Amino acid sequence: MKDLPKGAVTSRRGFLGLVGLTAAMTAGGGLLGACSAPAGPRPGAGGGAKAAAADKLTTLTPTYTAFPGVKPDLPGTVSTLPGVPDVSGGFTSYPADPTPALTQKAGKGGTYKAMTPLWGPPPPGLSENSYFQAVNADIGSTVEFQITDGTVYADKAIARLASGDIPDIMVIPSWEIEKMADFNTAVDRAFEDLTPYLQGDKVKPYALLANLPTAAWQWSVWNDKLMAVPFPTEPYPLALLYRKDIFEEKGWNANPRSADELFELGKEITDAKAKRWAFGSIHEMMWPTFRVPQEWRYEGGKLVHKYETPEYVQMLEFMQKVFKAGLVHPSVVGSKGSNEKDLIGAGQILVYRDGLGAWKELLQQHRSKNPGFDIGAFPVFAHDGGKPLMHHGTAAGIFTFVKKGLPKEKVAEILSVLNWCAAPYGTKEYELANFGVEGKHFTRDDKNVPQSTDLGRKEVAYTYGFLGGRPLYVDWIWPDAVKANVEWQNASFPFLEKGPFDGIRIQRPSKLSGLQVPTEDKFTDIMRGRRPVSDVKQIVSEWQRDGGNEGRDFYMKVLQENGRA
Repeated sequence: MKDLPKGAVTSRRGFLGLVGLTAAMTAGGGLLGACSAPAGPRPGAGGGAKAAAADKLTTLTPTYTAFPGVKPDLPGTVSTLPGVPDVSGGFTSYPADPTPALTQKAGKGGTYKAMTPLWGPPPPGLSENSYFQAVNADIGSTVEFQITDGTVYADKAIARLASGDIPDIMVIPSWEIEKMADFNTAVDRAFEDLTPYLQGDKVKPYALLANLPTAAWQWSVWNDKLMAVPFPTEPYPLALLYRKDIFEEKGWNANPRSADELFELGKEITDAKAKRWAFGSIHEMMWPTFRVPQEWRYEGGKLVHKYETPEYVQMLEFMQKVFKAGLVHPSVVGSKGSNEKDLIGAGQILVYRDGLGAWKELLQQHRSKNPGFDIGAFPVFAHDGGKPLMHHGTAAGIFTFVKKGLPKEKVAEILSVLNWCAAPYGTKEYELANFGVEGKHFTRDDKNVPQSTDLGRKEVAYTYGFLGGRPLYVDWIWPDAVKANVEWQNASFPFLEKGPFDGIRIQRPSKLSGLQVPTEDKFTDIMRGRRPVSDVKQIVSEWQRDGGNEGRDFYMKVLQENGRA
């Protein structure tokens, strides 16, 4: 990676503060340093903010063509909320004879660097990793991964953007994009417009990308251009995951029905002398538990932000109580980026919030060594024991971008690589990407299910999967976990919050994005007992003054333009 410009700040707070991403780039002579100032509103003052109903973006998206493949045997739930994906169902058996999805090599011999996140120990690099070598050989191109710790991914991605050191392929999760001030401008400067390659029937050379749902592609539009390949996601951004095997062994309650029950459970679990704490990070799942709106609530003709609600204050009071009682692991208390997957795997924490994909990752990492290892998800509940509320995700949660300025033939080859990576469950490409080479990285058990070898556990990491999304199913190799996951998703679906902006693709105003991290850092200080709860009024006032009220005006206009206010 190139050195950052002299004087550049590498902390997340520094990059995402009031200066904003674009300003940091321009001042430092990085990505935007040689470019004239963008036309239109001044960056950092709401510039680049856009909104469009998702159905109006279909002219930019690829023509959908279903790929004929295996179908799930556990049904999901069809979504009736605009912009919210279905529960796609799951597979309880592994295909007896996976078939190739492609009939020829995807690549043409090119070599490309790809930046992807990983929440876990990194595998050996390309030169020492037979898994990477085997997959690249099958693709016909060389992908060299620049694997980055997922817990600090926003910091690293912003630093790369600010320095102008853009990899050929760059994966950025949506939850990190939402924190980036002026990403709306940076996306045009850093990444290739994929519209000319994928719009409408132009997607035909990439049949597996054409198999991705239209709704996911709609969320890949920035500034009226198709800018990324989407990774479709489940309807839920997070769940409270727990060590089911240990809970069953100890007889602990895995179905708390109120905040008080969760707190009492935490006290029962926590034993510092035994190096066991109840919780890792849980506060994002306390937002829906306390019925905090996902971002905005529209009531009485007014928009109220989550920070401004009494429910948010209640959540902060509860979390401060949890921290003061010592129920959170010390390494989580003392940092922003402790590896909670390692902690729950080791049994040092028993409950934490994560995406449903972590359920699979933890089972992959531990069950082959410990057949009894198990993960579950708490049923959703409300703090007062009443009707639960659950936040929902959008149709795409991770995006793969291509570096701007590459020759057209290189862009086309990268898209062919991403097409290979989008091969769905039941194909040979999927098997190779997820398990490696049979007899080397995995063997099959008596039910034909791939089981990782020691070499597979060392070398195989979820990397190629990030590069090409695929229709999302619970396609795990453990029938018990598949059933539990699909049942949890179906049971949680009726409680999804109906938001005022469902189905509208919104690029957040730059000021609002830039405020998120520094404001929530202040709320973190309250949760951890470093500031009193009474400071909420001051923090919210600062947020309103520094861009929150401007953001409210923008969002109200979106509601009015879409006939919702």
